[in-house]
Amino acid sequence: MEKEVSFKELKSKIAGLGDIDIEKKKEIICTFIGHSLIQTSCFGYKYCGRCGEQVGDSLGGIWYDAEKAVLAGHNCKTCRANFKKLSWREKLYCRNPFAKNYDKSKYILTLSSNPLK
Repeated sequence: MEKEVSFKELKSKIAGLGDIDIEKKKEIICTFIGHSLIQTSCFGYKYCGRCGEQVGDSLGGIWYDAEKAVLAGHNCKTCRANFKKLSWREKLYCRNPFAKNYDKSKYILTLSSNPLK
């Protein structure tokens, strides 16, 4: 079993890649630590809130971790409770799922942040 990558290790690995654009950086982060449980949705399809890759289908397919997910724009008690349980791994380079204008909201956490605050 692979050892989980710490925030410090991830930051070092990403820095070692040099100057890469933010979209590529988010894809690589998902490769290292997995997709975020903060997700967006369109016509039943669920997408990673960090890299945008499809992670589920709530209409006719499979949606793993649905009970742990936080859907952007879905300000219900379940999503609020799930958000409180998320670690830095899910929040890194994801926008605030409860913001009125999700697509324009700031990232909750970036590599220059301190996740242990």
